[in-house]
Amino acid sequence: MKKFSLQIFLSALLLIMASCSDDDKSIPGYDSSYGTGDVPEVVSVAPEPGSEECDTINTVVITYNMPISIAPIHTIKINNYYADSVRVENGNQLVIYLKTTGNKTYDISIMSPTVHNGKYAYAPDYTFSFSTRIYNNFDASLFDLAPEPCNTDATEEARALYSYLLAQFGKSTLSATMALENGWSIDSAEKLYQMTGKYPAINSFDFMHLRWCPPFMTSGWVDISNMSVVEKWADEGGIVSMCWHWNVPKSQADVKNISNYAFYYNNGENTFSVRQAIKSGTWQNTQINEDLDVVASRLLELQSKGIAVLWRPLHEASGAWFWWGAEGAVQYKKLWVYMYNYFKSKGVNNLLWVWTSEGTMIEDSRWYPGEEYVDIIGIDYYDIEQHESIRKEFDQLISITGGKKMVTLSECGAIPEIAATLDGGDVWSWFMPWNGEYMSEKYNSVDFFNAQMQSVYVISRDELPKLR
Repeated sequence: MKKFSLQIFLSALLLIMASCSDDDKSIPGYDSSYGTGDVPEVVSVAPEPGSEECDTINTVVITYNMPISIAPIHTIKINNYYADSVRVENGNQLVIYLKTTGNKTYDISIMSPTVHNGKYAYAPDYTFSFSTRIYNNFDASLFDLAPEPCNTDATEEARALYSYLLAQFGKSTLSATMALENGWSIDSAEKLYQMTGKYPAINSFDFMHLRWCPPFMTSGWVDISNMSVVEKWADEGGIVSMCWHWNVPKSQADVKNISNYAFYYNNGENTFSVRQAIKSGTWQNTQINEDLDVVASRLLELQSKGIAVLWRPLHEASGAWFWWGAEGAVQYKKLWVYMYNYFKSKGVNNLLWVWTSEGTMIEDSRWYPGEEYVDIIGIDYYDIEQHESIRKEFDQLISITGGKKMVTLSECGAIPEIAATLDGGDVWSWFMPWNGEYMSEKYNSVDFFNAQMQSVYVISRDELPKLR
């Protein structure tokens, strides 16, 4: 019975609709001109679609070829979010109110039915995009940098390198790579070149295997007595950086046992003492003097060929996992000054001294050797997740020196994006991802490396001036 009644109802409804279609004018208020006429067309947009270096703005203006109206329920999206502040101005302009920020792409979609003419003929969908430019928010007033290196006897090449770093600091960032596990190669630099077509401005080498090479051993895994790879890098226009995972005997009994050397403190297994190492007449002092003599000879070899070095020894001391930090800040600083003076006494003057904060301890300032022994202060930081700015750490380094030294990202895993650091104001002198997996998709993808190295704010080797 219910099914039969429903069929009668539907039949009656169809008859009513058919009669209406015979004469639309019988519907009260119906205007047969609704939906007719030319639809509005976009004639201009400000900012211009596809723009990539726009200043930050508060409004986007779309101008049409006729007076327009906006439907009460409309669909306008900005990066997939609905715009809630729009209006028509001057009769034919759709104005979208938004506050843009630097270094961002804005995709805007005006979906039909939104904009229509006076007869409710709706404009079709219209989409466009633009990008705002990068803003450098570096605050130079936070710094009072020395015009010369801390070593008053610095070579002409060391002074030229310092002057260049000083000139670019806060404006752009140098790219850098770290030699692979053998410490004496440009393999990471070559990998970066294969990915991006650009070499880094800086390549860092490591004296880690000093005791496995001449004059201590006749042959070893790698021969760091051979300076040709370092010289070739400099000859091709690159900046040389050097660090030192300084291996020492775990005890006096191990002096002749090269297999029992270490640079980690190892919870007391390594008993090599900083206090004793800087005390004349001890076996530890004999050991470090022998090492320093050999390193000095290598550095003097570079000096004779006009090669300056970013010298970054005794890093991450406050973490206390390396022997040079195992006995506290006072002894560590004495060791730093001992090395500085030892090299000076040997005539080594081609170094810019880079001191490294461990990066996680507020008390790092207690470990700072002092402005007369340091040219640049760095941080080794591996907690970057999304290539973000790390302004907090930047400010921490400034506070350690009172803004008297340039600041660098001396080691990292993921690299902060240059645009993010410019926006954040933490413009590092250089950035250096560690080797191995940190040069892979896990931390820094090929696409990221390409975008970073192509930025006008990142300096590659081919963009360096002649420094020697």
